[in-house]
Amino acid sequence: MLEGKLFSIITPTYNCTAKIEKTIQSVLSQNMTLFEYIIIDGLSTDGTMEKVKKYSSYIKLIFEKDNGVYDAMNKGINIASGKYLYFLGAGDQLKDGVLEKINLIVPRSNLNFIYGNVYRLDQNVIYDGLFNKSKLNKRNICHQAIFYERNIFNIIGKFDLKYKIKADYAFNLKCFGCEEIKKNYINEVIADYEGFGLSSKYVDENFTEDRPRLIKDNLGIKEYFLFKLRKCFWY
Repeated sequence: MLEGKLFSIITPTYNCTAKIEKTIQSVLSQNMTLFEYIIIDGLSTDGTMEKVKKYSSYIKLIFEKDNGVYDAMNKGINIASGKYLYFLGAGDQLKDGVLEKINLIVPRSNLNFIYGNVYRLDQNVIYDGLFNKSKLNKRNICHQAIFYERNIFNIIGKFDLKYKIKADYAFNLKCFGCEEIKKNYINEVIADYEGFGLSSKYVDENFTEDRPRLIKDNLGIKEYFLFKLRKCFWY
């Protein structure tokens, strides 16, 4: 695909042969003039790479060992050429025609952070509407709902590899703490989100330790005290 697309869609993969093709097909069914597609595979051993290679004429491919999903996402950031970057997990699927809908919004705006909803397949619900600092204090915006303008990564930096599971939550907290970053919610379901990722199975101890500081630094002292107050009732 040509350089200079509006969107760069980035999918990190590792040993996901059973579900990667439905993800790829959901992307390639979009208007091809709008996006480039990047897949970063951490040297899968289950046939994932062979399946991905079938689509090599439509996808930028990197096959190399990485330090987890956020390292792969950062590698995607490094080679992406689109104005807006979007991260789609293996097993997740873009909704039909969604890039066309976002394309209608982008030319009329000067937005850095555009987000909508996802349909959570594990819970059979739409997640999760408009966010403000108070809501982000309680839970994260699903990254499958977010289009990040490229310049955000110059302002904030890339995903912090200290956080193995919640680096996107830490990143979004920093985005909401930065007044320079213009955010906009659209009431559209962006993707079907599988919902069975690492965050549903494991605890990110580094993020748990740093979360109060991240909230205080980015959401403010009021949200910090509300977080501490809620935490008193968690035990």
